[in-house]
Amino acid sequence: MKVSNVICIAAMCFCLAPLAQTANAQSPVTVRVGGWALTANGKIAKNFEYTGSCPVNLRFDWGLLATAPTEVTYRYKRSDDSEPSATKKVKLAKANTSVDVSDTWDLGANTAEFKDFKGWIKLTTFEPNKVEQKILFTLHCK
Repeated sequence: MKVSNVICIAAMCFCLAPLAQTANAQSPVTVRVGGWALTANGKIAKNFEYTGSCPVNLRFDWGLLATAPTEVTYRYKRSDDSEPSATKKVKLAKANTSVDVSDTWDLGANTAEFKDFKGWIKLTTFEPNKVEQKILFTLHCK
């Protein structure tokens, strides 16, 4: 075997090594929102709408899923211009298995202001990636 052939073979192996490492490397973990819901005084608010006496206890739920086990950092922001909630963390122990996160909000009064009130609450994840999901809702306080 000539020395030039050995160098050529070694060069080929060297060039292919990074490709093999890339193929074996896992893609980064990502999180997504799998679903969301609104309950008002413990009952599902159909079409994200509530009609009844106020104030009402609203509970907003989201399901978070990740491509691999991870910890998710998130927070909530409301349409009433209140400060965003403190940053929270939740562990997702299994890939593609939903973990629920929720926030509650007592809202409304039997006044004209809340007769047909439209609001929202937004979930934002920051780690491992940024995702936002806003729940729009309507109150009809009587």
